[in-house]
Amino acid sequence: MKAMSETFSSLVEKIPDIGRDWHHEHIISNANATLRYIEKSIRDIDISNGCESALVISAGPSLHRNNVIERIVDSGYQGVVIAIDGSLGACLKKGLIPDYVLTLDPHPTRIVRWFGDHDFDAHTINDNYFLRQDLDVAFRENSKRINDEQIEIVNRYGNQLKLIVSSTSPLNVVDRAIEAGMDLYWWNPLVDDPSDSSSLTRALYKINNLPCFNTGGTVGTAAWVFAESILKARNIGVTGMDLGYPATTPLNETQTWYELHEFVKSEDELGKLFQHFTFPLTGELYYTDPTYYWYRQNFFDLLEQSSGKTYNCTEGGILFGDGIECVELETFLSMSGHGKSTVN
Repeated sequence: MKAMSETFSSLVEKIPDIGRDWHHEHIISNANATLRYIEKSIRDIDISNGCESALVISAGPSLHRNNVIERIVDSGYQGVVIAIDGSLGACLKKGLIPDYVLTLDPHPTRIVRWFGDHDFDAHTINDNYFLRQDLDVAFRENSKRINDEQIEIVNRYGNQLKLIVSSTSPLNVVDRAIEAGMDLYWWNPLVDDPSDSSSLTRALYKINNLPCFNTGGTVGTAAWVFAESILKARNIGVTGMDLGYPATTPLNETQTWYELHEFVKSEDELGKLFQHFTFPLTGELYYTDPTYYWYRQNFFDLLEQSSGKTYNCTEGGILFGDGIECVELETFLSMSGHGKSTVN
């Protein structure tokens, strides 16, 4: 990794405040709106049998590029599978039912798309997010057909899914989960320091008294925290957690390309807002933006407090360093034998 520019470092430091300001209104209003739906929390999850192995399936571009889900299914992995909202549809379409699905983002119109959006037409007007996002590439079609397929498959398998749902989730996500028959377990995101009298986390807890845990700012890291601190998994694999882009990806196809323009005086300066890495297993080049870099920092901060062993099975990206072992996916899957059931 090359030394980062002062512009990049300065923007990374601003990310927490930018995110809090961006989501503040939705965080509190969503928590008030979801209160009436809360019956169970993550305290009610049975962990009496322990958890030897868990695999977090995040939704970076490598998930599809490396045929990750097919390889998990073929391996017969018998550990606990935790999908995030963005990887749920891909798992189900490939025949894999996650043991848990985790959702976090409070965005009022976008996140429901991962569950199938009944208000698809209204929510896609003047919003090109799914045309430029790098998660489930099929969603780039931004088509009603893809959305209808998502509704159908989530409805088909919903009653077999446990949704680890943040109190800050929008009501349309909650309604879709309930409609599909999912089993909901609630929690609060630790969005700031609860010892501060003006803390959003403190405000959330006053609303619903739900347990809180640190998300690291992203649903993928939140799923890892869930595996580590709630399920007490002794060995955790993460896959699809790129936190960056292959060097061949055009800058204007990155997640925050448009937002980054407000932090520079000209487009020529945008190159200073990306940091470059070489993935150690393959020697491949990747780059990342300030937001993903901040997520990376948070992951390593949380990793220092973990008691289990974490393996990065993404086979690319920027998540490598002290405390995490990068291995091929099959290496991790083989640690836990066979027998994971799949859909028919």
